[in-house]
Amino acid sequence: MPITKTIIMNILPVLKKSLSAVVLLAAAISCSDASFIVRTPLQSTGVTLEGLGVELDPHFISQNVTRDDGATLDDWQNIVVRRVKMMDIQRLRVMLLPHWWEPVNDNSDSQIADPKGFTFESAEMKSVYAVLDLAQETGAEVTLVLWGCPAGCSFIDETTPSQGQRHFLCNATGTNWVTAPGDNEEFAECFSVVVKHLIEDLGYTCVKEITPFNEPDGNVCELDQYYQIVKALDCRFRKDGIRDKVRFNLSDNTDCRRFFLKGCADNVSEYADMFNSHTYMCGYETPNSYSFGWEKENNDVVKATGKRHFVGEFGSNQCVGATRQKDINRYERGVLITRNCLNFLNAGAAGTSYWSLIDQYYNRDAPYDQMQQLGLWRYKKSVYVGNDAEGCESDYQPRPQYYAYSLLTRFIRRGDEVYPLNLQNEYAAGSAFRSPSGDWTYVFANGSEDDLEFYLVNENDSAAPALDMYLYSKATLPSDDSMLASSGVLNSTSRGYKVSLPAQTVILLEQQIQQ
Repeated sequence: MPITKTIIMNILPVLKKSLSAVVLLAAAISCSDASFIVRTPLQSTGVTLEGLGVELDPHFISQNVTRDDGATLDDWQNIVVRRVKMMDIQRLRVMLLPHWWEPVNDNSDSQIADPKGFTFESAEMKSVYAVLDLAQETGAEVTLVLWGCPAGCSFIDETTPSQGQRHFLCNATGTNWVTAPGDNEEFAECFSVVVKHLIEDLGYTCVKEITPFNEPDGNVCELDQYYQIVKALDCRFRKDGIRDKVRFNLSDNTDCRRFFLKGCADNVSEYADMFNSHTYMCGYETPNSYSFGWEKENNDVVKATGKRHFVGEFGSNQCVGATRQKDINRYERGVLITRNCLNFLNAGAAGTSYWSLIDQYYNRDAPYDQMQQLGLWRYKKSVYVGNDAEGCESDYQPRPQYYAYSLLTRFIRRGDEVYPLNLQNEYAAGSAFRSPSGDWTYVFANGSEDDLEFYLVNENDSAAPALDMYLYSKATLPSDDSMLASSGVLNSTSRGYKVSLPAQTVILLEQQIQQ
């Protein structure tokens, strides 16, 4: 073999390595107009999403329309129903209180239900039906939450028994406005009867899930009794032939009271189809690592059970009691709730439910300070006073967060897989979502004060199709309740998609559907 050829053959591997290094360096240099590269990982979180939802408690027709402060039945149809359809909400979490259908005990035998003892046509139940009708029409799945046993019952129909009295289901010692039951079997009968009525008698296929209590760890129910209630419910639902028609979503604990979640995972996992927790601890100063870590720890607790974890309620950490959050009207709140939502999903959550859809009264006789003002939009303009009235220009005025969360409910769907994205910033979060059909959606929320520029490279999608871009910014907010429209098309380059993400904005990129 000639010496020159031998030398060339020997140094060729070295030349190849050097050439590769040069190519990589050149690529890095050519990307210098963007700060960094964001790569979609090859593997998802392994969780198939249940969808994103909201709290819609059934008080508008039964409590708000009856207050004589201007709310009408037309408002329900023209505002609430229409907006839920525009938002394409896939999950609704809905409050139930037992006195709405069983104001007094139907009979003394918890094993036999007397149909004559239930008030399924009460004004309160008709308001429940309105919410379920909406879910049925839109295809949203409903989680029914039996809030607890009320220490004081108030009805629109003042002839209803137990007006203003402690409900018969209440235990003798509970001091909260809702308590644990004094008789678990009666509680199970009460809940099973209404679910069976809704599913079998009225045909509501939207009722998919039940939760026995709202936040039982909040001075409502001790763990040991909770276990017994869950077992009683499971037994009664099986007896009534409806256990296979609804999932049990258990725990419903608050924030860092993870002991309750762990107790449920350790003791009633065989009865659970899912677990959920609530949080109001994450604010503007909260880094991604904290909100991500909170949900990651929840998932670690339930991992051994083989069940998934859901964020059953969330908002900001700017709480003033149970009815106010100081930042509710801030534009930046839309960025915050999006960022938190992405962190929860990146950590393995099966979905989220935002509290709540609308401002409303939960009691027609409630004073102003008890009105829930945590909605994606306001109530009647005339009712707001003081600082609450600032910026309120019209009835049912959308808050900025309405437009941000609507991007999530419209484009992140049931069945999607989550691929976490690292934006190299503790206050900017990103996620890629792959639909069952293989289409991609990307969401970025920049809660920092820095503009970010990066190349987005999807290792799972060599086609790199054009993406429709939706931008949540102060400049793009509609003047009415319209959904955010596409602000343009983002095409790929040889290096991926160049994304410019200004400070305090949300960007959603959706793969264009080929005609």
